[in-house]
Order: sequence, then C-alpha cells, then structure tokens
Amino acid sequence: MGGILLITGSIVFLVGAAIGVPGVFMEADAHERLRMLNEHLTMWRIAQPLYGLGAMIAAIGVAVLAAAAHGRTARVLVAAGSVALILGALAWAWSLYLRGTRVSEFAFGTLPGWPFAAYVLLTIGGLALFGAGLLAGGSRPWLGWLTLAADVLMLAGYLWFKDIPPFVFYLLLLAIGAVVI
Repeated sequence: MGGILLITGSIVFLVGAAIGVPGVFMEADAHERLRMLNEHLTMWRIAQPLYGLGAMIAAIGVAVLAAAAHGRTARVLVAAGSVALILGALAWAWSLYLRGTRVSEFAFGTLPGWPFAAYVLLTIGGLALFGAGLLAGGSRPWLGWLTLAADVLMLAGYLWFKDIPPFVFYLLLLAIGAVVI
C-alpha cells in the first residue's frame, strides 16, 4: 500500500505541475509571469491543491512503509522521515495557498520565502531519513543508497541555486514506489 501511495501522490503532484502554467517558473520577467498567470488563472488555482495533495499522499505513503519496515531502526528512521515529509507538506500547503490567493505577489517574488524553504529542507531531510531507513531495513540496499545519493544531489542543488523544482522529489518518490510495490 505504501508504494501505491507514493506513486499516487507523485502522479497527483506531477499532474498539478503539468497543468499549473509550468512556463511561469522559467520566465524571468515578473510582468510576463503575471500576464501568464492571469491568462491561465483557473488552471493555476486548480494546480495548487494538486501540488499539496500529492505531497501529502506521498508523505503518508512513507508512513505506511514505516509500519512495514523490517527492524526497529528501519521503522524509526522511516517513521521520522514520514514526519519530516508531512511537516514539509504542511509548510508547502501554506506556500501553495499564498501562491493561489496572492498571484501578483507570487509573480513579483514578494511572497514570504520561509514556507517554501521549510518545505524543501524538511522534504530533503525526510528523504535522507527514508533512505537511511531503507538501508537499515536490509532489503534492497541499492534503493537506500540511490535515495541518499539523489537526496545529496538535491540538497547541493538547492544550496547552490537557492531554489529547486519540487517535481524532482516526486520523480524520486515515484521511482521508489514502483520498486517497493
């Protein structure tokens, strides 16, 4: 069930990413971003709950996997990872609410940055704990190493660029879900 939730949450997130005016994130000009969002405001607002729902479903999938983990250490690590992912998803939900209700502020980059930063750091931390738990569980150690390696790359990218496209989290979780089902 945990793998199915990882896949479902990832797909819900990625559907949101596909319909939520994805070009806005590549546009450097704030006025053009605002124009793009205003032209597709309904899709932008539909996408925000999908981003949040997908993140929460995936985090719950990790919690389900914690219950099924082999060994106390693995269960504790994966459970701690799920808590971090759930807390990150809650911070993300606040960021998404702001993005959906304060479109102009989003376009001009004046929304508070802490909810997104908290989401990213909690998600990266949660993935690290999840990866460590996969290693401690003993089955498929390569999956734990893959998770940890991808997580280190995501953290390095975030620290270097001061930003990260969140879909990378859900590509990883989608792959993990496919392996564990």
